[in-house]
Amino acid sequence: MKSLILNIIFIFSTAISFAQSGWFVQNSNVNDSLRSVRFINSQTGYTAGANGRILKTTDSGNNWISLQLNTNIDLLSIFTYSDNFVCCCGDSGLILISSNAGISWTSANVTSLKLRSVFFTDSLNGHITGDSGLILKTTNAGNSWMNYFYSSPIQFNSVCFADSIHGWIAGYGAILYTADNGLNWINQFVDGKLILNSVFFKDYLHGWTGYYDNSTFGPEILRTSSGGNDWRSYSAGNNSYSLSLFFTDTLNGWSSGYYGNIVRTSNGGLNWINQISGTDKHLFSVFFINSSTGWITGEDGIILKTTTGGIITGIGNNYQYSPDEVLSVSNYPNPFNSSTSIKFKISSDKINSDNSVELIVYDALGNEIYFRIYKLSSLNSENNYYKIVYDATGFASGMYFYKIKFNGYSSVKKMILLK
Repeated sequence: MKSLILNIIFIFSTAISFAQSGWFVQNSNVNDSLRSVRFINSQTGYTAGANGRILKTTDSGNNWISLQLNTNIDLLSIFTYSDNFVCCCGDSGLILISSNAGISWTSANVTSLKLRSVFFTDSLNGHITGDSGLILKTTNAGNSWMNYFYSSPIQFNSVCFADSIHGWIAGYGAILYTADNGLNWINQFVDGKLILNSVFFKDYLHGWTGYYDNSTFGPEILRTSSGGNDWRSYSAGNNSYSLSLFFTDTLNGWSSGYYGNIVRTSNGGLNWINQISGTDKHLFSVFFINSSTGWITGEDGIILKTTTGGIITGIGNNYQYSPDEVLSVSNYPNPFNSSTSIKFKISSDKINSDNSVELIVYDALGNEIYFRIYKLSSLNSENNYYKIVYDATGFASGMYFYKIKFNGYSSVKKMILLK
């Protein structure tokens, strides 16, 4: 009888654990940043990143194996079209292609420029984009590549096709469009203030791109339902601009970014809801195999997986858990000139007299510019609200991020310095 009760408790506890998982970590066994992830089906996938690292899984990410490559060049993008075909690109113009599911690889060097994104529409036709306005095109599965250069030498960060002929490229200040499989590209959107990081189209009408506005220091997402003839801006609902986007249909999509930020939309990008990643590492790439199951890869070898669309679910009900229940953070004024008060509230059941918090400030590129540890007992407080005055004298106007860390919890917020 006791054994039966224990088994019931174990099963019930396990059900709660999995039901409430949201995003959870899968062990990559590497510390290299993983810049791109792609799955062929629910079991088999690849991720590529720094130091020529390519990992493969055949069991839905439960185990990842490192593939043998004769390079330590950073890889920035990976694409899988079939069970056997895999293509990667990265620094120094490196292109890697496998036609046997990653067992062996051939390399091509058609340029010395950094190559940032690869996309294939079928087993033969593919495109790669990179720095200085470079666009590469192949019609023979990567055996040879044709070079195209955009009229302006801008950095192209992402390429995506909706079908065999309609494609888009996003980069610094521009979105390009083709209706003939990349034979000709035209400007569809131009704004020199915007840094466009990722573009994704679900069909030839519905598309999204994440951007950062250099003039307002704001992260947003552009959305179109007209094939790019008209783009409209929507708030991403977080504090870090999008590094990667993925949609499973025209309504449900996810975006990942700096400092562990993940947001989800269920209405085509009109509104976005923060999801809990459980990390403050940069999250470079997101991919979903269906509306429930997806993966995100990022800094220092982190791999996240969800089987619930990133939603934390409970027994008998669904809910979105907010870390604000433990650590609530804000600053005022914001924007500010020279100094701002960072205020945070800590749940009373988490506090003891020996507690301390860390304040870390980053610039817009993610560089750490300030770090300090504060004892809670040394700070002004009222009803578990604490205040730190941050002095930004000596720093230039711009967007910054600050992170408060406390007992394994952390919260990242955006602040704008205007002088």
